[in-house]
Amino acid sequence: MKKLKIASKFSEKALKKIMNSQTDVRAFKGWQIIYVGYSNPDLNANEIAERLCVSKSNVLKVVDRYNKYGKNWYVPDCRGGRREERCHMSLEEEKSIMKSLEDKALSGSILTFRHIKETVEKKVGKKVSDDYIWDLFSRHGWSKKVPRQHHPKADKAAQEEYKKNSKKIWMPKL
Repeated sequence: MKKLKIASKFSEKALKKIMNSQTDVRAFKGWQIIYVGYSNPDLNANEIAERLCVSKSNVLKVVDRYNKYGKNWYVPDCRGGRREERCHMSLEEEKSIMKSLEDKALSGSILTFRHIKETVEKKVGKKVSDDYIWDLFSRHGWSKKVPRQHHPKADKAAQEEYKKNSKKIWMPKL
């Protein structure tokens, strides 16, 4: 395999200083690839990948970007979290809906998550998945309150009567 050609935009000492000043792990790994490739010009991409425990494609991608853009090769990408352009509602809109439903929930008027799903769908103007509603509950600290199934000292007949006549409701955590 042919050797990597890393552009000499910095000295070896300057590369090491830049590498050690990184606070982002991905940026550090990238600068480490560049440093190792620059300081060991006889290594190919496979050997660098093996030494640094990264993939060969990652080595080639980092070197290519560095040769093309220089010091500004690394652009941090946002991973995880809520991406507003893909969300049905903003966090503030979700909070306002959940706040408006709180009184109904505390009084026992909301029996299933379908009631809340219908409300959210009216607000959004389109259908939403069941997972979105469950995530909504989790995000805003709501939990499902149901009667306990059984207790060792409980009267089984009274418990069966209670289960038949009680409502299952949604309530916010207080």
